[in-house]
Amino acid sequence: MYVPRHLELSEAYTTTLLKEVRAGNLVTFHAQGPAATLVPFYLDEERGVLVTRLVRDNPQVTEHSIGPALVILDEADAYISPQWYVTNEVAPSVPTWDYITVHVRGAMRIDTSLEGAIRAVRELTLRTEPAAVLDAVDEPRLTAMARTIVAVEISLDHVEGKAQMSQDRHPDDVRSLISALEDRGETTLVKYLREVSLPYAEQRLATIARLHETRNGRAEEQAYRVARLH
Repeated sequence: MYVPRHLELSEAYTTTLLKEVRAGNLVTFHAQGPAATLVPFYLDEERGVLVTRLVRDNPQVTEHSIGPALVILDEADAYISPQWYVTNEVAPSVPTWDYITVHVRGAMRIDTSLEGAIRAVRELTLRTEPAAVLDAVDEPRLTAMARTIVAVEISLDHVEGKAQMSQDRHPDDVRSLISALEDRGETTLVKYLREVSLPYAEQRLATIARLHETRNGRAEEQAYRVARLH
């Protein structure tokens, strides 16, 4: 994933995102080409792996994979209309899409044991539902369900996070986006815009202003020197 430095997610933010159970795309590569499945993942912190489950008949299980697997975990995203920009009247723009995502690359291990499948189902359920939900499923039924799937682990060999969140816009544009996205209930994106994007945009604008002042000051000094020579 291409990640300009100013769009990098902090390590703390990335770690927090990984600790939350969420659905993501598991992408693998095979002789016939790439394959992908949208599945839920949870982080096994002690072993440093993302864990999910796949149906046993899935080609991602039955066909030999080439190289590392890729997991794409999107936290939030939203369409951004140029009409929401305060500066759009003087500098018309085009629509874009803001998003927060984490990509994980690593070796994929498939656990075909019944125990591994049951463990994956238990963990995914207990991390998202009250224990009573799992207790309501009797052991024979849980075992029957587990026989149809396999547990899959992806090692955290390379983790990178990216937030394409209008950081390079004018601060007034960011404030306007906050208002527009608040109205649409995009709480995750609004929080990032307010806590990260807006301070960055304000600092960026201040830096640009200082550079212009320095440049103008040098130009005036140079003009004064030239005038004195003549």
